Order: sequence, then C-alpha cells, then structure tokens
Amino acid sequence: MQSVKILIAEDDWIIAKEVSLTLQDLGFDVIGTFDTGEELLQKLPTLKPDLVLLDIDLAGTLTGIDLAEKLKPQGIPFIFLTAMADIKTIEKAKQTAPYAYLVKPVRAENLLSTIEISLYNFHKQKTDNLAVISSQNNAFSINDNIFVKSKKRLEKIKISDILWIEAEDIYAIIITKTGKFILSQPLKNIEERLPSEYFMRVHRSYIVQLEKIQAIEENDLIIEGKHIAIGKTFKEKLMGRLAFL
Repeated sequence: MQSVKILIAEDDWIIAKEVSLTLQDLGFDVIGTFDTGEELLQKLPTLKPDLVLLDIDLAGTLTGIDLAEKLKPQGIPFIFLTAMADIKTIEKAKQTAPYAYLVKPVRAENLLSTIEISLYNFHKQKTDNLAVISSQNNAFSINDNIFVKSKKRLEKIKISDILWIEAEDIYAIIITKTGKFILSQPLKNIEERLPSEYFMRVHRSYIVQLEKIQAIEENDLIIEGKHIAIGKTFKEKLMGRLAFL
C-alpha cells in the first residue's frame, strides 16, 4: 500500500523535526517541512500531498488559517497542529472546516488516530460526493423507485405510478393515485431525469406520463378527472407523440 504523503507547515525548526520523525516512525511519508505558507504554496503543485499539518503562527505573511483557506479549494485535507488554544483563534480556524484541531504537544497515538480518521472522512466524503453527482446525472428508469417527502417522512414511490408532476414555486409536486409528494427542486431538473419515452412536458408548469392520458378536450388533457392545460408551444409535439385512428 502506498504511503500517505504529508506536508508540515511549522516555523519552529525543532518542533518541525520532532513531528516529522514521529510521523515517519508511524509509517507516513513526510515530503516537506516549511516555515512559511508562501513557500509551501509554491512547492504544492509538484509535491502533491495527501494531507497538510498546519501550525497557525508561521514565519511568513500568511498565517496557518490563511494557508488553510488556500488549500481548501484545491481539495487538500488539512489538520491544525498548534499551540494556540484560545477561543478566538479556534473560532477563526473553524471557519476553514479543518479535519481536526490538535493542540501541541500531542502524543504519537493521538496524532496517528487523528490522521487516519481525517483521511478516512476525507475520502468517504469525496466518494459520497461523486456518488451524488453520478446519481444526479443519471436518468431514471420507468421501473425505478424514488423516495419523496410526505408530511414528516419519506415515502417510496415507483416512477411508473406517477400521473403528473406540477410546479409550485421552487418545488415540484408529484401526483400519484395514492397522494401528493413534494420534491425540493425545480421542474426542469426532474424533466431531465425522467425517461423521455414515457414522460413529456405539456405546459411550463406540468409534466405528464403519456400513457396515463385518458382524454383530450381542445386545449386540455385529462388524467384521472384532472384537466391539465396544454401549452401552445407544447401542443404540436404532444399530438405527434399520440396515436390516432
């Protein structure tokens, strides 16, 4: 298994050396120690660390908190390892969302457990985010089940049971034979994910399941007794999707 690569930002040479040796004894690969945030940032693209340990009081212009703000958008996890434990400093550090905040001196076993848990959480969060993105990009199948809000709980419904979906402010209301369900996203997002061979936008405020249409009266279609207006810009396309004798 590849060793975890760690960078250290620490302006006290003796402490930096002690932490570096401790990390190496624990099996980590210390790929650099820097006493200024500026130098660390300059070397960052070539070193590509898995984790950065940050002191807050550094030798350069940048503090450890400033450095953390620059690491965050790059997706590099960091842990504060500092002697500063006052509330004001901790409050500022919290805003950067570090994976941990350790106060020096720290025991080797605490450093090990903190790094292991931090890296685990970082990779889990990354994996979860990728899963969410993948889920958002994939269209539903007609036989898929989804969970939707109903009062104070989530209920599972089948895509094939949806009669129509209507827009209401920033929400979308799913209508089935058994009830109404709320989705906290706009109609356009739902339209992009529904199987287009079964569902169609017939009005700026309505998406219907085509096989659920029971009748058409002039500019309305009827599903389960509900009259749904057909928008002028959608009517020709709708008629092209329906079979006539």
